[in-house]
Amino acid sequence: VALGKFAAQSLLRTTEPITRLRGREFEYRGATLIPTFHPAYLLRNPPAKREVWEDMKKVRALLLADARP
Repeated sequence: VALGKFAAQSLLRTTEPITRLRGREFEYRGATLIPTFHPAYLLRNPPAKREVWEDMKKVRALLLADARP
């Protein structure tokens, strides 16, 4: 999980805004990377919590799928 614009843009080597990156899955060094909003952004914009919650549910599903034998 990349938390925020700077982390996502640095890891993905892009200048796309976090609003376009979040909610998508990217391949990063053999792993799945999911960008989402930084926690400080959520303090200023509480309605965005719903979007981050959807991202976290996606992360959970990926982790559970990898844990199955």
